[in-house]
Amino acid sequence: MLGAGCAAQPAAPPARSTAPASSGTASSGTGPAPPTSAAPAVAPATPVPGSVFGQVFLDPDLTVSGGGLYLTWELSRPTGSPPRMALARVNTADGRIAASNEFSPGFVSVPLYAAGSLWVTDSSSLGELLLRLDPRTLMVTGELQVADRFPGSGADGHIAYAGGSIWVDGADRLLQVAPQTVTQERVIPLPRAASSDVAASSDGGTLIVTEADGGGRGTVQRRDPATGALLASHAVLGVHAPRIGGVTGGVAWIAEPTGMMGYVERFQTAAMTPDTATMVQGTNGIRADIWDGVLWVSNQVGGATVNYCAAPGTGRRLAPLPLPDMNRDTLQAAGGGDLYYSYGTADGYRIGAARIPAACLADR
Repeated sequence: MLGAGCAAQPAAPPARSTAPASSGTASSGTGPAPPTSAAPAVAPATPVPGSVFGQVFLDPDLTVSGGGLYLTWELSRPTGSPPRMALARVNTADGRIAASNEFSPGFVSVPLYAAGSLWVTDSSSLGELLLRLDPRTLMVTGELQVADRFPGSGADGHIAYAGGSIWVDGADRLLQVAPQTVTQERVIPLPRAASSDVAASSDGGTLIVTEADGGGRGTVQRRDPATGALLASHAVLGVHAPRIGGVTGGVAWIAEPTGMMGYVERFQTAAMTPDTATMVQGTNGIRADIWDGVLWVSNQVGGATVNYCAAPGTGRRLAPLPLPDMNRDTLQAAGGGDLYYSYGTADGYRIGAARIPAACLADR
């Protein structure tokens, strides 16, 4: 077992210098949700002792999944091998760490809450593991080897929950896993794929996969959530597989870096046809994420033009993001009435929070 065997006591993480990281897509699952608490109006100007807000992290990443706020960060800088990473559940009321776990060297993915558990992938020199965790304690309760080779520096496995199964991408293949037993049900080859992504709608009824070869030629696909069979596909061209920002109401949003620039765009999932009228251009880092029934378009540069909330069905802009500096801050996650972001300072990257504008919630 490569995952750590016990959860650490709540404590403030060590101060370290950081670089920004992207946040993944969270799909809803079934079963009891992890513990939650009332969200703060904003991160306090003087953080509560032990709070993650205002502390310095190495490569932090936040996500809201199943009503819980989770933080991953690196405990050491990689020096020719994967770093050691930690995962924590954060109390949103005061920003304190409620539970945490440290892992053996490897790249730990953004967690997903589904089927009553928390799921991550851990990519190391020994290959890639899918880990099932207790969402309260973050203890490992099951694992499955999904790849027997190191997927590469910075690799990050993606996880979705659809059709009652866990789906994991492995660049050139898609795996279907039974959540109750953490056993492999099906392997679907993605021929010639050098990169991929997978995401699902919150009801588990729509499964979307993207893949691309080493030259960036790829497709956006809809697959059967029960069998993984290909149902519809559309060709795309970029740097690597498009990142899936969310699936809801018969639409999926993708972000595609093209080299010097990038764009986000809405696809109709029935035939996987893009709607060019919804395309928004930015840098390679532009993103479009559906969190808590709202579309969040974000780009670390570009100001209010590419940092706003919108209606997920149409892309209609609702309000600019309430970030202190939209040319500096990186949106990480949203949920429970709050936005979470990271920002650079002289000594590294820190975490902040802000209330979601009421206008962003108008179309939910």
